[in-house]
Amino acid sequence: MSTDRSAARLWRQATSHGGAGLLNAKVTTPVTLLAVLLGYALDGSPGAMVVGGLTFLSFPAVTMTNAFVQYLRAGSLRETSGPPPAPPPSVAGRLQVAEHLPLPGRSHGGTTFWGALSPDERQALYAVARPHTYGKEDVLCREGGPAGEVIVILSGWTRVSVEEGPEQRIIAFRGAGELVGERAALMVKDRSATVTAEGDVQVLRVGARDFSAFLDGNPRVRGVLEQQVYRRQIERPAQGVLPEWSGGNCTVLITDITGFSSPARTDADRRDVLETMYRLLDEAFTASGLALSDFYQEDRGDGALIVVPPTTPTEAVVDPMLAHLAAALRRHNRRAAEATRMQLRAALHVGPVQRGPKGVSGISIITARRMVDAPAVKKRVAETGADLAFVASDFVFENVITSAPGFVDPGRYARVRVRLKETSLSAWLTLEGGESQLRAV
Repeated sequence: MSTDRSAARLWRQATSHGGAGLLNAKVTTPVTLLAVLLGYALDGSPGAMVVGGLTFLSFPAVTMTNAFVQYLRAGSLRETSGPPPAPPPSVAGRLQVAEHLPLPGRSHGGTTFWGALSPDERQALYAVARPHTYGKEDVLCREGGPAGEVIVILSGWTRVSVEEGPEQRIIAFRGAGELVGERAALMVKDRSATVTAEGDVQVLRVGARDFSAFLDGNPRVRGVLEQQVYRRQIERPAQGVLPEWSGGNCTVLITDITGFSSPARTDADRRDVLETMYRLLDEAFTASGLALSDFYQEDRGDGALIVVPPTTPTEAVVDPMLAHLAAALRRHNRRAAEATRMQLRAALHVGPVQRGPKGVSGISIITARRMVDAPAVKKRVAETGADLAFVASDFVFENVITSAPGFVDPGRYARVRVRLKETSLSAWLTLEGGESQLRAV
């Protein structure tokens, strides 16, 4: 860290611990000025004012000493000491301590830290770790903060950024299996970057001392850590800023809740419906052997955008995911009050997706969005009262659905024309629930 940044941090800590250090600048400054004025008024000579002035000038040195003491105190605090602190109200609803997560059995890439460990090494590390689940935009560690723990990402994506003036510059994305905060293992006292959750992220939090003891007991892992540190030192920012799937042919799923803004719904109803949609999606993806948190997600207010990387087959997103989603929607709608019942439209397409610092883009996303918003699709949902309207692009229908894997029946799909703005294309529609007898549209 630069000298200027270190000095600035010392000054902030000095002025933020009012009364806790040796002397407080907010108190000493007015007291000294008052002494100068009183000395001059009582004695009447300029000498008294000069002495007072010299006394005043001595206080910056005392203040910096105070700041240094406070810095040493702050640096001695372990980030993971004791139970995790209670999050503020704005975060409490999204951050939960996952005390009973099972030891992850999913495989991770052999180039990642977790993927390079043997089963015994994973078990040993897990034994000294605290599982945690972070929500979207929660901060795992903050630049300049105390480095008291290392973090192993088990699922989900995080972005790594550094301060550049008033802006945050993204330097990398870290995903499942990767280790962040490794500076704590190298006995470095402060964080070099901020790590923020892109969506739901499951991690293992390990105190720096516990991690050092783990390395002492597992010498081979120290070599794995050194290799990771070396790779990151030579990592080119232009490559590190994007996840591997950026630019590849991804599976794009877009959902939209019909009538989300209806005046019959309150804000509480809308929040409940949206939470239900994400819960049902998560359960349906799990039924297909997929973890929704592993994929890029954007909340669209009345729906979601989910980008599945090329390494995951589109077939897994279709079967049995759709069957489970349709069944879950039927169960929910049978039990829910009128205002919280849900008709869900979903569209699936495959195509290139670009990941940038502000989000994702690509014609495949635009196409999927227009498929889900097509007037013909909305009309069929209104006519039938279907719980789920699923629209597949020609590519998905011909290459995935017509092979009829598992629960998928291509005979239940009918061709539909998508005409919206400058888009005019054909797609395939199936309806689940309600009066879902299909005819060509």
